[in-house]
Amino acid sequence: MKYSSNKFGFLVLLLVLTIAAIAVSLWGCFTASPKDIRHVILISIDTCRADYLSCYGYPNETTPNIDAIAREGVLFKKVVAPVPLTFPSHCSMLTGTIPPFHQVHDNADSELRPASVTIAEIMQHNGYKTGAIVSTFILDSMLGMNQGFGYYNDDYEHEKKDDIDNGRRAEEASRLACEWLEKSAGEKFFLFLHYFDPHIPYIPPEPFATRFADNSYAGEIAYTDHCIGQVIKKLKDLRLYDSTLIIITSDHGEMLGEHGEIEHGYFIYESAIKVPLIMKFPGGPQGKSINDDVVGLIDIVPTICSFAGVSNPSHADVQGEDLSCFFTTSNIDKRRYIYCESLYPQRYGGNSLLGVVTNQWKYIQTTRPELYDLDKDTDETKNLVYLQPKQAHILKERLRLILDEQYQEGQKNNNSTFDPERRKRLESLGYVVSGTIQKDFRFDQSRTDPKNLIYLHEQNRRLKIFLTRKQYKRAKALCTKLLAERPKEVYLHYKLGEIAFALGDMEEAITHLTKALEIQPLKADTYNNLGVALREAGKVDEAIVSFKEALAIKPDYYKAHDNLGTVLASMGKMDEAVKHFREALRINANDADTHYNLAITFERLGRLDEATAHYRQALQLNPNHKPARKRLQKALADEADSVND
Repeated sequence: MKYSSNKFGFLVLLLVLTIAAIAVSLWGCFTASPKDIRHVILISIDTCRADYLSCYGYPNETTPNIDAIAREGVLFKKVVAPVPLTFPSHCSMLTGTIPPFHQVHDNADSELRPASVTIAEIMQHNGYKTGAIVSTFILDSMLGMNQGFGYYNDDYEHEKKDDIDNGRRAEEASRLACEWLEKSAGEKFFLFLHYFDPHIPYIPPEPFATRFADNSYAGEIAYTDHCIGQVIKKLKDLRLYDSTLIIITSDHGEMLGEHGEIEHGYFIYESAIKVPLIMKFPGGPQGKSINDDVVGLIDIVPTICSFAGVSNPSHADVQGEDLSCFFTTSNIDKRRYIYCESLYPQRYGGNSLLGVVTNQWKYIQTTRPELYDLDKDTDETKNLVYLQPKQAHILKERLRLILDEQYQEGQKNNNSTFDPERRKRLESLGYVVSGTIQKDFRFDQSRTDPKNLIYLHEQNRRLKIFLTRKQYKRAKALCTKLLAERPKEVYLHYKLGEIAFALGDMEEAITHLTKALEIQPLKADTYNNLGVALREAGKVDEAIVSFKEALAIKPDYYKAHDNLGTVLASMGKMDEAVKHFREALRINANDADTHYNLAITFERLGRLDEATAHYRQALQLNPNHKPARKRLQKALADEADSVND
């Protein structure tokens, strides 16, 4: 076939123009290369719904600083968090894996396995200085979140948001971040910066409290944005901004009363799992919005690796995908299936919520399955599972495949931890941590549908508020009312035992805790609490039996060892008591009360040097431990008197 010279010239011109257009496009999107990125900052705003950021369409200006980053980078509209809970969602964010793989599903009783590879470990291995500043005990380093971080600041100053100290304010987090940036300016670094303020209770400081008097949740987000602005300014002042990859996201959202849930953790509707994701890449496209493609928090790890040009030794285990391709093209047009879950309803004897999200659809596997067209029904009010059976079946099978592949791959041993203090602090934030969660992902439709249990969940949330405020009479009245409706609800008996103990009625506490064990045997924490009530009632022999039952179920239950040691010491069985105190400290060396109890026992045995050492340790862990300070002063005085004599 022959071409005329005019036609040939036209084709050459067309080819040249096409190549030029592609080159301009690529140059405009990717003028930087991995060597241009010397710094990476991953910012996570806890409990932050995407639709409360003004760059995502919130009608009032809540986030001018984040908006500015969005104008200089790429904003993703459809972003899925894997779990509406802080700890497991951050585990996914930092490892690029879903909960069935990393095996963390809840805030209360799991830790991140050492076998999990975090983005911090990857960056550290590739020569980056690594640092983290977290703002809640839920991300404590003791739970494995510090893997790969050379600096991990979870020792926040005591800025209380409520009666119990649960997190630092954003201003403190930003100040620490700025200090770390100043020290690290001359090095390649990766910084994970976490803010907790939008979490309940919503108490924004001024002027945000006044500006958002009608919506304190929005006020907390606006305050956090203000503090993020301080970090951005510091980057610019240090001339680091133009060489920094900045990623801003959240671990989960907040239901705010939608579908009957006030806070988060229970349902996996959009308000709980749809989160912001904004990336600013040096030399990358500006003001770009990815509207149609669904992505997930699990995509952050491979994307950072791609942008920074670092190798990821755990690539085969990562379920997330590299998003850097979005910086060079508009839509990828690839069908993604993003996993999400909530096992929370199991705490009430209900079914799990296991979900999969695509660009258009969300399918939720539970007792009464749900299917939503997210493009047409953003509020998820019209369940299409029976109107679209073929679509529901496709997504159900895709969900089954994800679980079959990833749960089998990830179900290596995961060491569980149990900490009564952690339980207390989680409950002060409104979480229910009693009841049993089974990591069983079979599609069981025989259990109670979670939608039928949301009332109980919300009543329990009210109960937590009463207990945190020590309004025991109101708490007891609510428990009694709920127990009349659900007489076999073990959690209510457990709480009534706790309330009776607080009111000094040991016999009633014993009655309810015994009943709880009749309904649900083999609960170590219930046996431990029963032992404490029996001890206070003077029934020491029965208390010893109860503590031993707790330890038979959970040998590493340090608080039961401590309580058993206390009873044995009161009976004069000092050597046995010392063994249990030592075992408690082997499991948890940071419990000031156990050090104090062991010190008293040593003092009674005449071993003053060991006693003073443990009094000092108790005070080092808790400088406000007045009994330890008083006993230490007495022990030192006695020692001085003996020397003088």
